Amino acid sequence: MSAPGPAWYSHELCFWHDPGPGSGYVPVGPGIEPLRQFAVDPDLRRAEGLVKASGVMDRFTAVTPAPASDEDLLLVHVPEHVERVEAASAAGAGDAGVYAHVNYHSAQAARLAAGACAQAAIAVLDGRFDRAYCLVRPPGHHAEPDRAMALCLYNNVAIAARAAQRHGARRVLILDWDVHHGNGIQRVFYEDPDVLYISLHQDGLFPAASGGVLETGAGAGTGATLNVPLPAGSGHAAYLAVIDRVVEPAARAFRPELILVAAGVDAGGHDPMGRMMCTSRTLHAMTSTMCRLAGELTDGRIVFCHEGGYSAWYQPMLVLGTASAIAGLPAPHDPFLHSLEHLPGQRLQPHQNRVVEHLRSHHPLLAGQLSAAGPGPGGDH
Repeated sequence: MSAPGPAWYSHELCFWHDPGPGSGYVPVGPGIEPLRQFAVDPDLRRAEGLVKASGVMDRFTAVTPAPASDEDLLLVHVPEHVERVEAASAAGAGDAGVYAHVNYHSAQAARLAAGACAQAAIAVLDGRFDRAYCLVRPPGHHAEPDRAMALCLYNNVAIAARAAQRHGARRVLILDWDVHHGNGIQRVFYEDPDVLYISLHQDGLFPAASGGVLETGAGAGTGATLNVPLPAGSGHAAYLAVIDRVVEPAARAFRPELILVAAGVDAGGHDPMGRMMCTSRTLHAMTSTMCRLAGELTDGRIVFCHEGGYSAWYQPMLVLGTASAIAGLPAPHDPFLHSLEHLPGQRLQPHQNRVVEHLRSHHPLLAGQLSAAGPGPGGDH
């Protein structure tokens, strides 16, 4: 009997969400001319189009998600937050939180994004698919239980993790390689020993005071948060070193039953929202490793959820690199690779390596400071 293969979750209405016509996060006003927002979602439609045109989509089963229910959203968010998003969207435009602009379609798009990720997690747990990719908008990892933040309305990955726990998964690993720190995911699970949150992000980028190496969890969740704040300018070798020397040993120590990846592509070398140098080969290599690790630890159960990505020309290629790895295909031809691949910064630098070695020596999970028989990730509690 053949394996079920990967699933592709997306919905046309996710492309109809518009974060506004301002300049970056700044709304139109005195001195601010209306500008095509660099996070506008037709770019994501182009990414899906490239996956189709390349033939990679043929390896996936396409799934149209249903909107998340109130019950799903309330696994993470307070009722007042859901009401605020719905009201702002119903008004046709507005800010649902902190730098979280909405239009008329945004509330429904956000429910579809959260629903896709939760439904993909359950489908993978049930064995209907061996892995899944959710190409959805709006993103989610900044959204906190009581507020939207930085383009994120509902916390898609956190909702998926809670839905998986409700469905019977005890331990869930969340790896977040978006270039920004996922403050919302961290806040949701900071005291939860059964969810290991690993964030690989640019140090001090956004939110500026979030994602430091000393933030390792609290209470029963001590050691179940692992932040990897890499210096600006980190590239291919630095990211792969983190996956090999931090993520893999942490995952083996934690022993998850499901892996979720907050698969932002804004660490790409052409992205205006970050200062990292990843390429499509970086995303392909990281994705391939995580799929192999899932095969080792979770019977293959892994779900990738799209997060940030703001380069109109390079985001599609980064999505294709990710999708190709999920489908078990080689890294795609990348016409932009020549401008990034041979820069000296693509090699692991000493100041980048110090972050990796500090975590290996001092983080409770990696340094063996958590007992497998006591409280903490992977233990009995």
